[in-house]
Amino acid sequence: MKASLDDLWDELNRGRVYECSLRDPFFHLDGLQQGEQVFVDPRPAVLETVLHELLHRRKPRWGERRVRQESRRLICQMDEQAKARWWRAYQRIKRKGRPVRTDD
Repeated sequence: MKASLDDLWDELNRGRVYECSLRDPFFHLDGLQQGEQVFVDPRPAVLETVLHELLHRRKPRWGERRVRQESRRLICQMDEQAKARWWRAYQRIKRKGRPVRTDD
């Protein structure tokens, strides 16, 4: 049986979802579930996306697979201090814009 968005919506509405920094000495964590609590670290996902898109800009001839692998490798090798530095720089540099519509 597949999970449905309705089931997950119900789970989300149960609450106990926390946004916080997650640290593990051995693993890169974007999220963690412990009992009834769900913890989400917004930094790695945002930073990996930023690195991914910057790689596209810096290396336009690289394919999607290579960019995805390289951005994942880079985020995994960052320590907490590096993530914090990149996060602060991103927060300082980012600009709010209108939603971008992509037509495939």
